[in-house]
Amino acid sequence: MKLKMPFRDFYYLDSEYVDNLLGIVEGFIQEEYSEVKREERTNQGKGKFALADIGRESRKGEETVRTGRVSAELKYNKLFDYLVDKGLEQIDAFDETLWDMILDEEEILELRGALHFTQIYNLEKTTQYLGGFMRGLDMVQDSEIDMVAGQASKIRHLQEKNGIPIRLVTSDGQYTFIAYLNERYLQKQQNEIMGNDYKMLCKVERVIERGEDYNIFDPKEIEHTILNREQRRQNKKLPDEFMEKVKGPAAVVLPIAIYR
Repeated sequence: MKLKMPFRDFYYLDSEYVDNLLGIVEGFIQEEYSEVKREERTNQGKGKFALADIGRESRKGEETVRTGRVSAELKYNKLFDYLVDKGLEQIDAFDETLWDMILDEEEILELRGALHFTQIYNLEKTTQYLGGFMRGLDMVQDSEIDMVAGQASKIRHLQEKNGIPIRLVTSDGQYTFIAYLNERYLQKQQNEIMGNDYKMLCKVERVIERGEDYNIFDPKEIEHTILNREQRRQNKKLPDEFMEKVKGPAAVVLPIAIYR
């Protein structure tokens, strides 16, 4: 016998957006759950009264009441079932025809693919892991490690303020979706992501045309965060990791949920 359960291990879940969509669908937002179950048993018999026999009936029973809170995960399951009934596109690979046919602003999609963090996040993580090792072997000067770690940390704080950027690449390897995650709705830490097979429910906000470059970070904001006034006056250039770009075809999406 096959056993399938609709369980999702959420990495990210925007519960507020789920509530808003469910409110539009149902006209209200359900916060509590209540169910009443009644069981009755009937006893029948006969009794005598004057010259007639009359039927006698008594009812006994019990009532079970179940109440609880409707979790964000349960709300999401309900919303997802509604979207599927309405024809939700569930996609793990594109070709040129499918991309042109489906990708449109405001479209809600479920995408499947590999998640990638920014190069600056990977650089900071590598610096943390290898910094102590390199210090111990006197491979580089402490000041160099501290400078890289400090710059990476500034970018990390910047991306947490504006949204944590993440890329989902579909299995064809040709199409990229950029999402900015609100830290409030993270269900796990970034370093807890394992594997490369995730699903993301999202709404398309902007389509990036073929050959067009899209800056994951705002270049001006990055420069003012990393470079001081004198460095900017001298037209100092930042490393490529700090000016990460994605080339179209791609899309910027509003993430609703990410899960496995």
